[in-house]
Amino acid sequence: MTVHISVPVEDADRTDLEAWAQTRGVPVGSMVAEAVAIYVQDQREIIAAVAEARADIAAGRVTSHEDVAAEFEARRAAAQTGP
Repeated sequence: MTVHISVPVEDADRTDLEAWAQTRGVPVGSMVAEAVAIYVQDQREIIAAVAEARADIAAGRVTSHEDVAAEFEARRAAAQTGP
């Protein structure tokens, strides 16, 4: 189901959207709908990643900052000295 919404935009943004839409040969509404769909998908992925991270923390699957820093330092040192 498709719903239509009104979104206030600055005049400069409207001008840019219209120019880009004309260049692409699509209606402004299609470009805005595409942008909203991408934003919504990004937010879904972020929310899922945060939920996964919280579950890891609750289960004790964590690594201390000190351990991570030590691992990166070891990798950096190994890369500088070579194989």
